[in-house]
Amino acid sequence: MIKKIFGLAPTKETNGSGYIPSPMGRKLGVDKVSGFKHTNFGGKKYTGNKKVLVLCTEERYFKMTNGKNFSTGNNVQETMVPLMHLVNAGFDFEVVTPNGKPAILEEWSVPVKDQAILKFRKENQSKFDKPLSLEKLIKSNELNNESDYIALFLPGGHGSMVGLPDDKNVGTLLRWIKESGRYLVAVCHGPAAMIAKENKGQPNPYNGYKMVAFPDKFDKQSPSLGYLPGQLPWFQCEALAKEGITVINEKITGATHIDRKLISGDSPKACDELGKITVEALFKEVLN
Repeated sequence: MIKKIFGLAPTKETNGSGYIPSPMGRKLGVDKVSGFKHTNFGGKKYTGNKKVLVLCTEERYFKMTNGKNFSTGNNVQETMVPLMHLVNAGFDFEVVTPNGKPAILEEWSVPVKDQAILKFRKENQSKFDKPLSLEKLIKSNELNNESDYIALFLPGGHGSMVGLPDDKNVGTLLRWIKESGRYLVAVCHGPAAMIAKENKGQPNPYNGYKMVAFPDKFDKQSPSLGYLPGQLPWFQCEALAKEGITVINEKITGATHIDRKLISGDSPKACDELGKITVEALFKEVLN
């Protein structure tokens, strides 16, 4: 009752069996306007066929340790803002989910007063509604040296922790990205997908890398604010550490980091800069 009075109680979603963040959780964790700032990259623009593959989740619900379902998916701001910079710079993108089912986005995470994001999402929603199937993409042998995919983007949202980390095909995709010298871009909870493996016991392709991500300690505190309806069953930074991947940030500051061809951001606050530094990195690949 006290939590409900102070806006700290998770909210039961209108249609479905899960919970969305409490009013206080949404106030603290969901921006009404993103940090997106348009840039023309010094007049440079890519005009070729290279594109970015965006790996999204098909899963809406993440079961907490108390049995309650968190209604999640991919965070809208964390998904759209980096892509807006890539598209403005001339790069196209394709969305892929494990089985080709529609990508799930956290509707409660929409920056409702950000007209640029709302417009971009409307223009590109069909890509999320009818994505590629990762399973079919791998079986068709399209992941080869001649592929037009120049980078893989792992957007945030707790939905990235459901399904993707256990999918062998995601492990295959990550290994291909690393071994073929392509870029991997990840933000907030998106790095959770990086623990996926083709075969149990094999070394992670990003063993020895450093990155920024959403710190576990804030996830552990989230239930007290009602952002999560219970405690997470596992934590991404702990899981990444077991794979030999070091998360170097302890706070949420909007930090970004580049380690070779792994580009990362810590939270929604990082997405504007993440998009810009990703564009500049890709420009070095295709414009020089």
